[in-house]
Amino acid sequence: MSGTIRRADNILAAALDDTLLMMSVEKGLYIGISGVGPRIWELLEHPTAEAAVIAALLAEYEVDADTCATQVAAFLAGLRERGLLVDG
Repeated sequence: MSGTIRRADNILAAALDDTLLMMSVEKGLYIGISGVGPRIWELLEHPTAEAAVIAALLAEYEVDADTCATQVAAFLAGLRERGLLVDG
């Protein structure tokens, strides 16, 4: 995937222990993410490329590049499906 991705507007988020709770008031959607998910959300604070997210995670975690890219793509797809992530 090329181009930039960013968080959707009007998403409220709060940390609770090791989980990030997010809410879209507009969609009436609540979601909790844990593990590396909150770090990915943090990396999406400003518009960025998916490749930059993967590069940051590879630098921070012990994971092979293929596994990281596959899992990040799946996680981002889930955020897109829920309207929490947009392109651009």
